Amino acid sequence: MSTLPFPLFLPAVLLLLALLAYLFRRMEQVTSAVSGLVVGGLAFWLLGDLPTDGLVRLLGTPVQVDMRAVVMRYDLLFHLMPSAAPILALTLFLTATALLLNASAGQGRSFTPFALLLACGYALLLLLADAPISPELLLPGFLALLAALGVYMLQAGQLGQTHGPLRSLLPPLLAFPLFILASWHIDSLALNPQDSLAGAAAARFLALGLLLLLAPVPFHSAGPAIAENAPPIAVALLSLLYQLAALTLLFHITTLYPFVAELSGQNLWLTAAGLITAVWGGLAAVGCSHPGRLWSYAMLHDWGLILLMLAVPGESSWSLVLFLFALRIISVLAAAAGLAFLRDATGSLNPTPLRGAGRSAPWSTSAYVLGGLGLAGFPLSAGFTGHWAALQTVAANDWRVAAVVLLASGGVVVGFVRMIRILYDPQTPPSIPNERRHRGVIAITAILIVSGVAIAPQLLNGPIAWALMAFRG
Repeated sequence: MSTLPFPLFLPAVLLLLALLAYLFRRMEQVTSAVSGLVVGGLAFWLLGDLPTDGLVRLLGTPVQVDMRAVVMRYDLLFHLMPSAAPILALTLFLTATALLLNASAGQGRSFTPFALLLACGYALLLLLADAPISPELLLPGFLALLAALGVYMLQAGQLGQTHGPLRSLLPPLLAFPLFILASWHIDSLALNPQDSLAGAAAARFLALGLLLLLAPVPFHSAGPAIAENAPPIAVALLSLLYQLAALTLLFHITTLYPFVAELSGQNLWLTAAGLITAVWGGLAAVGCSHPGRLWSYAMLHDWGLILLMLAVPGESSWSLVLFLFALRIISVLAAAAGLAFLRDATGSLNPTPLRGAGRSAPWSTSAYVLGGLGLAGFPLSAGFTGHWAALQTVAANDWRVAAVVLLASGGVVVGFVRMIRILYDPQTPPSIPNERRHRGVIAITAILIVSGVAIAPQLLNGPIAWALMAFRG
């Protein structure tokens, strides 16, 4: 019986799927659906209990996968650590969901192969256990490479605006040299632990690099520019994968180098960045009439609240951060599905052809609106419980900050109320055909998931508690 090491098996499967998706790109819906099912199966496989010896037989074949194998290539050591398993499973789950949605709303022939390549890249980042330089300090460079791959997904094989996709390269590109400089100072600190100047310099470089990677206001400009023209499902996948990696990196940096938080005033700059980001997202949403940009500003507002939670002292805040991010995933994917169906029906996201579209595609429109409102914590939406708990936590420290964030949430709600008037305009006859049945079923499923989480948020308690335990190793 032959044995395959998991750090080679998983990338090989993803690369093989990407190659097949490229070769059969004319059968986009089929390749996307098959790839989504395979990647989803891999995600659920990682959630299962491993045998004591770590060997898992592959679908009754004479091949088994060694989940605990260590692979060394070019001074890089790859190994599936217990703390990385839940993040890897979530990465595969997000990719699988995006691929299955793409099978119903084509995001361009380049979407499926590049989505699989991105999943492979993020998987290798999570499997990287050791390197000549600390893997955490090399991560921004790899994120820049993955952002470059994402540009092809955002362009969707068409000539169009490139400013937004190219701007997405800036945060990791600017952060990478800062992390390399921090690595040099950390090495100096290891040789001379009494060198306070080296520790302070490393803390400043890492803090500035993390600030760039988290992309708060004013480093947020790529988001709205991308969402205006790019396929919504591609935007959702790239945003969630990148932010998941950024949150993981922040946790690891805080754990490995505790002096960074102490010397850089991390809680202070996270609070300022989170507050400015949440407020700007709400203000920008008030006057926005473009559905893609409005969705992006709602995501920006929600991201600002997550940054505020990261500034709360104590490890207990991470459970609320993971809860907020889980609700963010549900809301973003629901809105992306609805918006992708509307975009496919009209050929663009311009407000003019979408005027009155809600009467022809009611379920897709409802999924978009409900997902967007969830990012503002609107009552009976998926994000309400998480936003309310976060605002209570913020108010315990300073009620004025909580009040400002609540007003900013109201700005996002006002923006979506205006968008509802556009999408359900009774004076304009709809310019799109009636909603396809299978898309209506998908949109209804998304609405039911969003509503179910809003009514019973405790459904997420088990997965979040398990992820938190594994996340902390």
